[in-house]
Amino acid sequence: MTGEQRNKALFVADAIRNIFGINSPIYIPWGTKSHYYAPDYPNIELLPEEEPEGVMSEFGTPVFGSIIFEGGEYNMYNRITGAVEKGRHGDYTLPYSCIVEFSRDANLTKTEVLGSTGSVKELYGIGDWRITIRGIAMNRRNGSGPTAKEQIETLVRWSNVSDSIGVQGSIFRGKGIYNIVIESLSIQPIVGRWNAIPFQIEALSDEPIEFYNV
Repeated sequence: MTGEQRNKALFVADAIRNIFGINSPIYIPWGTKSHYYAPDYPNIELLPEEEPEGVMSEFGTPVFGSIIFEGGEYNMYNRITGAVEKGRHGDYTLPYSCIVEFSRDANLTKTEVLGSTGSVKELYGIGDWRITIRGIAMNRRNGSGPTAKEQIETLVRWSNVSDSIGVQGSIFRGKGIYNIVIESLSIQPIVGRWNAIPFQIEALSDEPIEFYNV
């Protein structure tokens, strides 16, 4: 393992520990040769491995699922007048460090049954996906691209959108999510690290409803 590889491994481990709350030791087998042999299970078809997108994250790891907010004209609140105005955004790719969590509940009505155990459950539908996007805005080591501060400023502008935002990404498409609504954006700077700014976005999936004159 070279000194550069060792520094990168320690940097990744330290960033993950501080930002995502993973305190267990992280082993990165830099410079090792390992072979993985898949078990031979008859009549079982394995899904093909997802190919990386050809770009590298701020951690120096390949990117498999980028997240893109689709540009367009959106409703936005005017902070001065309080009125809703139209504003235009360009496509924005979130930092590659993002980790996304999904959860969803069923819309159930439960009726307790006297003299028995359990309840009668009536299913009326499926609720929205609750989406948590956690990531870190970082200065790229080669100096290219927007700084951590500029990335956070862009996220703040997107959080001012009072509209359904188009979103792209395989992790969203696989769940049938094409639009989201941002509920909150939290920014949690790390003391002494001006070039690494953690953030968290809370959002809900959305299905725009179009109204037509008949």
